[in-house]
Amino acid sequence: MYKDIVLSDGIQDDYLQSILNFVTEWESYSPVIPISTSGTTGSPKTIKFTKKQVESSAKYTGRFFDFKEGDAVLLNLSPQFVAGKLMIVRALVHKLKLVVAPLNSNPLADIDAFPHPVKLAAFVPHQVEEILSNEHSRKRYNEIANVIIGGASVPKQLEEKIAQQQTKSYATFGMTETLTHFALRPVDGKTEYYTCLPGITVDTDQRGCLIVLPNEILAEPLITNDLVELINDHTFLWKGRFDNVINSGGVKIFPESDEKLIEHLLGETRFYLSSRFHEKFGEEVVLVLESSCAIPAHDAILLKIASVLPKYHAPKSIVYLAEFEETANGKIKRIKF
Repeated sequence: MYKDIVLSDGIQDDYLQSILNFVTEWESYSPVIPISTSGTTGSPKTIKFTKKQVESSAKYTGRFFDFKEGDAVLLNLSPQFVAGKLMIVRALVHKLKLVVAPLNSNPLADIDAFPHPVKLAAFVPHQVEEILSNEHSRKRYNEIANVIIGGASVPKQLEEKIAQQQTKSYATFGMTETLTHFALRPVDGKTEYYTCLPGITVDTDQRGCLIVLPNEILAEPLITNDLVELINDHTFLWKGRFDNVINSGGVKIFPESDEKLIEHLLGETRFYLSSRFHEKFGEEVVLVLESSCAIPAHDAILLKIASVLPKYHAPKSIVYLAEFEETANGKIKRIKF
């Protein structure tokens, strides 16, 4: 594998060493690989996966993207986390070249040309935003055959930019327990449905939450808190998290879905939709803004949002928080009031 690592300019020694350390760990006699969870739905923890499980994850992705020996994949995520580890394992398992790019907000900014055609790269949304905002890095992005985007939801305005690119880009759906993604959605402006990787099937429980059925990674069904509309056993539409659903007068409101519709109205201000107790309706929707003081256009914002969302979905007031609480990997912790 060492001969198949190709370094871009500006790679730090400690970054390269962390890659080599993981390769050594992978090739060691230990049958397990410890991987830390993000802490999105609870306290971060470490899960020990067998190398066979990790290899199976790499093979699922390889089948979807039709990896061939000698293809190249791009690594620009730290090997300390699951996404970085899995990109390295994909290269090892499928005998691919591993092109290493810098660990920064725009890993393509200083790459004048890829040393090999890149079959797959993985970015988080803010990296894609930075890449597409720069003419040079946008050109490099469009030279990549396939891009997977994960770690956070992709804002609607960013999706519109991505859909205009030549590269095939996919939003990922997964978690540490499934060893990164198990389903992908084309970011092409045409579909909101996720399709499972070949060999993965899903179902729903009585709540309407997604269940990932046993496969080469999971020995038992994995019951999630993700509310979905199931199309068949490998295709679904994500609605939101079960624990975030707002029930206002019997109307079920999925805040994550509504947030996509109004994010263009809030600019750069971080926000989310939540609820507070209402004596008559049980819960009423509120808009939570990250701000230390009330904004001057308070009422105007609420009116604009009301013009976009269905009648019972519009927030009735705004709650201001000076700073949002976050999980270990930077995801916002939602609060109900």
